Amino acid sequence: MLRYSSLFFSLVCAAPAVAEPAPAHVVQLATESVPAVAGSGKASVWRIAGQAEGAKNAFFAVLELKPGAKVPVHRDATEEYLYVLSGTGDITIDGQTTSVAPGFGIFMPAGAEVSFAVTGSEAVQVVQFFAGQGPEKKYDAWTGVKPAP
Repeated sequence: MLRYSSLFFSLVCAAPAVAEPAPAHVVQLATESVPAVAGSGKASVWRIAGQAEGAKNAFFAVLELKPGAKVPVHRDATEEYLYVLSGTGDITIDGQTTSVAPGFGIFMPAGAEVSFAVTGSEAVQVVQFFAGQGPEKKYDAWTGVKPAP
């Protein structure tokens, strides 16, 4: 019996250390954050939480696309979720096109073929989540400057 008790004790006590959690933070985008702007000037992203901010499991941002902007066909390695705050557009996911407007929620499975086009005269603004890290690296080349009005 002692042998089994010692084994149990050593397994329980030898559990791996848990990594220190990332510090929580709250961001007021309008006053505390400078967006990264695409080279075309037609897209901006305000990062809220991602690997650079200490998040370990996801990416969270607000993405804005100006009138006439298009997101070319691409695939991301993780699931992506969008919630439309303003503007109108057409999103195509795996060949199925849907017109979206404020109040629409969008789910894109990992590996889905996706494209988007702004269709109205107002900028499209969405809350964006990647359920995993990696796809947000596309924003690393964007510059951190205030977008033109």
